[in-house]
Amino acid sequence: MEAGIALLLTGACADLPAVVHAIDLAKRTTGIVHAVFRTERKADRKSKAFGETRGDLISLATGLGSQEGVSIHTHILERMSGEPLVRFLCVHRIFCLVLGVGDQQAFERKTAWIDLLRKQLVASDHWYLPVLWSVIITPWDDPALERIITRCKQTVSSSSVVETLIDGLRKGRDTFDGIETA
Repeated sequence: MEAGIALLLTGACADLPAVVHAIDLAKRTTGIVHAVFRTERKADRKSKAFGETRGDLISLATGLGSQEGVSIHTHILERMSGEPLVRFLCVHRIFCLVLGVGDQQAFERKTAWIDLLRKQLVASDHWYLPVLWSVIITPWDDPALERIITRCKQTVSSSSVVETLIDGLRKGRDTFDGIETA
């Protein structure tokens, strides 16, 4: 099994930039991205938005990945922390973690969380790397967003997927239709 990049998707406004960044990084390395979602909670099941957003992100990732020659594997974990995540990272030989955050405070929380995750990995008998690389993506500013919108429309056959996600970003929402960030 080849090593890959884990793309943790939470429904945050920075998931779109994280998808693009993970695919660009995979293009330069192993060509494999593991898109990871958490399982639906009871509250999520009441809202169709969770499943729709998950589907939109998967469509976007697979469309861009296909265009760029990157394999996209999707996974659902019961939790994106602790033992389920550590086991996933070991089994799939993940060398880099990519995730998006909405603001500076979330960036600081995720940085601390990744430090804890690294300690858990080192303690695992199945971890094989000296270090887990990580990239925390923040939302794009307006010029970068418009550039990426143009790129996505040119490379993805179904631009409605991109438009749905972009509309949320343009409106300045921190989540897509009630999906909690991790």
